[in-house]
Amino acid sequence: MIEKAKRECINCNLCTKHCSFLTKYNLNLKDYTSREDLKNECFMCDSCRHYCPKDLSGAEITKKFKSKSKNKFLIALSKDPYIFNNNSDKKSKTLLFLGCNYPKYYPETCEKLISICRDKDIDFSVECCRKPLYENGVAPTSKLDDLLKLKGTEKLICLCPNCYHTLKDNLSIEVISVYEFLKQENIGSTIMESADIFFPCSDKYNLEIFKYIKPFLHSYQDSFSDINCCGLGGGVLSKNKDIGNEIKSQILAKEKSCIYTYCSSCSHAFDKYGISNIKNILSEILGACEEPSSNTLKNSLYFKFKDSRR
Repeated sequence: MIEKAKRECINCNLCTKHCSFLTKYNLNLKDYTSREDLKNECFMCDSCRHYCPKDLSGAEITKKFKSKSKNKFLIALSKDPYIFNNNSDKKSKTLLFLGCNYPKYYPETCEKLISICRDKDIDFSVECCRKPLYENGVAPTSKLDDLLKLKGTEKLICLCPNCYHTLKDNLSIEVISVYEFLKQENIGSTIMESADIFFPCSDKYNLEIFKYIKPFLHSYQDSFSDINCCGLGGGVLSKNKDIGNEIKSQILAKEKSCIYTYCSSCSHAFDKYGISNIKNILSEILGACEEPSSNTLKNSLYFKFKDSRR
């Protein structure tokens, strides 16, 4: 992608106009290929690719830069295999894939889903989709395909939009969102108040997941469309406080009473900014109505050793 950007960029600067990171440094993607020092400021949201007439990707450029970083070994240590994973060899044609973030931030919501699925003889998995590895140029050694083959799984239900969009094209089985599952099973309540929605990066342009969320919403507004990313993408939030503060200011300037999102990572980012009244759509329609938990280690350990498969 670095060579492609150098060769094919036409300097239209549409990427710059739609990216606060590129705007901050007055760069386009061609310029960015020579600024490896800025790799930790790219959100990896890939908004640039959506607008680029040459299909150039800032996320792919960043991934190449990060693949040379020593930090990628720390990510591999925690995610390959995921240190808080919880899988069984119980056969399950359909599998509830909790991911790694929902159990950390929304434990009660996960408990409700595990209970719903247990009654339908659907097992659960606490596991990483491998997206953090891919983003840092790390080739996973542990394979989800092996687990799914062991369990005889033919369909995966994903809570997290990142898991869904990462796995749907990388697995040989059917991958659906939890909202499609809930709609099929006629489970969940309608959110009656008008929802100001912050769309996650992975779904904001194709709305593959959101089309199954809409039936659960009485009305909604796309109130944050001019904000690239929550800041958690690419690890920006942990590495660049200035950009985090800028995103927080952009959100607060909207003067919305609450933020609805269907990404637990976005919810966590907003909580880290000190923004209150964050509503996760999955938690709301299931009646758990949780705020993102700050007891992430405790929650991760709880779900690692949870056994409710009898």
